[in-house]
Amino acid sequence: MPGIRKTEKEKLKKALLEQRVELVEELRRHGEVEEPGGTSDLKDSEERASSVTDLWVESRIVADDRNLLEKIDLALEKIEDGSYGICTNCKEVIPVARLLAKPSASLCVSCQELKDTGKL
Repeated sequence: MPGIRKTEKEKLKKALLEQRVELVEELRRHGEVEEPGGTSDLKDSEERASSVTDLWVESRIVADDRNLLEKIDLALEKIEDGSYGICTNCKEVIPVARLLAKPSASLCVSCQELKDTGKL
């Protein structure tokens, strides 16, 4: 891995694996998210609205966790194949400080900013 020392690589891999374990456990705790249609037995419209909102929030959390889990798995694959730490957009080396802050990062700061502003 260009620009990443062996000790940093090991530290990043360990952080990714720990985060992966936490996410898998979090997904297990959330279990399956109910569909909003299952709220018809609730007493009033306010209670139903609250339940639907809760289910929507829960489903977003689960979706975000699954997305992050996919990013972590991809980062772990890249560690194994030697392509970890390379921006998937511009192919430049991602600074180690960024990877230490966010081990699942696949974009350098400049490309992430372009993505966040819709220019990428």
